[in-house]
Amino acid sequence: MEHRVAEETNAVERYLLDEFTPEERGDFEAHLFDCAICGDRVRQSAIAIANVKEVLGEERKYSEESHGGIRNQGWASWFRAPALIPSVVALALATVTAYQSWVYIPRLEQPRAFSSIETIAPAARGDGKPIQTDGRRPMFVLSFEMDSAPQDAYTCDFRREGGAVVLKMACDVASDTLAVLLPTTKFPTGRYDMILRAAKPGTEIQRYSFAIERGQT
Repeated sequence: MEHRVAEETNAVERYLLDEFTPEERGDFEAHLFDCAICGDRVRQSAIAIANVKEVLGEERKYSEESHGGIRNQGWASWFRAPALIPSVVALALATVTAYQSWVYIPRLEQPRAFSSIETIAPAARGDGKPIQTDGRRPMFVLSFEMDSAPQDAYTCDFRREGGAVVLKMACDVASDTLAVLLPTTKFPTGRYDMILRAAKPGTEIQRYSFAIERGQT
């Protein structure tokens, strides 16, 4: 398979959704050995899909209320819904172009559609302009600048100002930017901290502070 054909036929998305015939799959997998672009896209999108599969179980109530007929069709059908066109696979593919870096999606409670991406520097105090989120969209994205020595594995702790835990998750930092997809419902208007730790022994590496202003609820 030539790269032009892969682009024109949305081969990455079809491969990850298991829509290829055995012959098409073989051709595309052979192409992956020679094409760094498609290889990177498959790798990043696979992370997104794997996490969404886990999320669908945790967000069953939300999905039943919003997409009652779709919930019985299997997780792959979510990627064909109109709400998912700008969603997880698109996030991974767009991020390849925009950031040239890995995107990590937390393994806890991500819904479906996302809004904007905001970048936060280490030790930012959250006293500048609040990050605007859209309460009508279940997801928003935060991007954290990384300037610490690499570790084998990380955890991210999100807390309300004052210490109440909002989310805890494993995370994978493979570049100088960590982009995290977060559930809007867990982050109402207020101030927050994100604490990045080495998974073992749990030592704090960097701390980020930011403010959220949620609208259209």
